[in-house]
Amino acid sequence: MSKTNIENFFEAYVKARDGKLTFENDLIYVTYPDKQEEVYTYCPSVGREKRVPLIAPGSPAFQQILCDCQENGVFCQIQFNPKENFETTVKQHFKDAEFACIDCDKVTVGQKTVSVCVKPKSCYHQINSGKISQIKIGKQESVRYFQFYYSIVFYNKLRPKSEEILTVWLDEKANIVEVVNFDDSFTMDPNLVISDGKGKVKPDFFDHLREVADKKLQSLLCGKIALFDMPLNKEKKAKIRAFEKRLKQERREQILSRKHDFDPLKWQNNYQSLLQREEASYLTNISVKLCNFLIVNTYKVKFDLTLSNNATVHSTLTLGLNQTITVTCPICKKDFIEGYATQDGLYVCKNCIKQSIDSGNIYSKKTPLRLDDTLNEYIEQSSGFVCSVCRKRHSRLLEFKCSHDNSSVCIQHYGFCVICGSEKVYSKDNLSYTDEFKHQLCPKHAKKTNP
Repeated sequence: MSKTNIENFFEAYVKARDGKLTFENDLIYVTYPDKQEEVYTYCPSVGREKRVPLIAPGSPAFQQILCDCQENGVFCQIQFNPKENFETTVKQHFKDAEFACIDCDKVTVGQKTVSVCVKPKSCYHQINSGKISQIKIGKQESVRYFQFYYSIVFYNKLRPKSEEILTVWLDEKANIVEVVNFDDSFTMDPNLVISDGKGKVKPDFFDHLREVADKKLQSLLCGKIALFDMPLNKEKKAKIRAFEKRLKQERREQILSRKHDFDPLKWQNNYQSLLQREEASYLTNISVKLCNFLIVNTYKVKFDLTLSNNATVHSTLTLGLNQTITVTCPICKKDFIEGYATQDGLYVCKNCIKQSIDSGNIYSKKTPLRLDDTLNEYIEQSSGFVCSVCRKRHSRLLEFKCSHDNSSVCIQHYGFCVICGSEKVYSKDNLSYTDEFKHQLCPKHAKKTNP
């Protein structure tokens, strides 16, 4: 926590208790109704010199304030609003050009640096081969989310205690929301305005939410305990074996000793109870405390994006939710986070596109294109060239010009003159074979050979 945040927190705490603050020479004088004046400071040197309680992270006075807040119950309710307008907020989630967020990894490919998003969900929806021309905001719906904030402490005598914070998010229908969709990033989002929210939660509804959250917490704790115990299993078994060995050693000593009347049945009963108690002492215990209950009021916005190819993208955005905007492909009906604006006026996923190798244009699978048999790639119906030998249409990538009559030939129907060499290409229709050695000759050298 920065110094500014601590100062703001402390001042809000005093005001919530109807107190007044007075500042003088790095000292803070706090006056509460019907209470004696208290003195604090934010400066460590002043606190040591004048023996005044310090308000800083980890200080006893600050920890006492935190405990006081928790004992009185921490209840928070906030409201999300766009800083400018919904159009600007929506555009932040769509990128129609190369983009890199702060957390993206940078990969160098040749002389070009490419950004790769490493978040569990991508930062944005990428639009390829098209630009956003218009954003139309539709229905705006108010929604609420609920966060249960638990403090979990793990105890085991084989290792120091460990404290962890777990959060469970639910929506208005008490459905679990992925924790990855919410994080502290919304407090730093420059496009959001966060203010205090107003509203009430009925006790019955809260109890229902709490029941669902506790069930989710139990499933989370099962995995957490397994991870906590994993490095201890070997040590646990060794400790129990050593204890069992010591019990058996005592049994032999009692049998050999004449001072004790050894009772085998009694020893066996004690042995089992002692062994069970020893095993139980190595179990991991958990302390769970509900620290906070947060209500987030936000908006779910439906919108349409018009792209430069006249395609319309329909989607929704929940303000403040750490989500990647997904769009449903009009062809395969699957959601995708990176799409292509096609020449035939659609916006589709990568699996539903065809790209012309001649022009580089992108089309949807609904558009009839010509398949080049040699390259097994697509070309437009009217693009490419017709080979003068096989009379088939091919991609321009396979076109060769005959040096004799400038006719177009494909890669399967061209050849070289044995005299001209590989510097000149000829159509197979313009090459002839010599009677001797069956060499190929162009028309010019064929005349000289056969006068």
